[in-house]
Amino acid sequence: MPIFEYLCLECRKISEHLVFREEDFEPYCRGCGSRKVKKLVSRVRVKLSLDTRLERLADPALLSGIDEEDPKSMMQFMEKMGAEFGEELGDEFDEVMEGAREEMESELSGEKKEEAGGLGEDED
Repeated sequence: MPIFEYLCLECRKISEHLVFREEDFEPYCRGCGSRKVKKLVSRVRVKLSLDTRLERLADPALLSGIDEEDPKSMMQFMEKMGAEFGEELGDEFDEVMEGAREEMESELSGEKKEEAGGLGEDED
């Protein structure tokens, strides 16, 4: 069964629909509900079961490169997980990831300032 993508001409969001019979389906925007949508040409994807997706995440090859002490390594793993589960993780996951990115960038910029010898800071 194909998954079709449609671009909403009203809100510009892309909606995905699993379509059993295209002749019986009336596409709509999942964001605003508009029926003014345009079918997109997209890559072929296969909808996998939850078990299959969890097995992929538990693959030792995927986990071998993770350093639990390294925020960048953990972010890369979380991004892979986010890509695997997509919208199912919801907006809260996106908010957590954005906050973690900002925190990591802040820490990295702080480390760069320390490495530069604290230029611009007053010494007592």
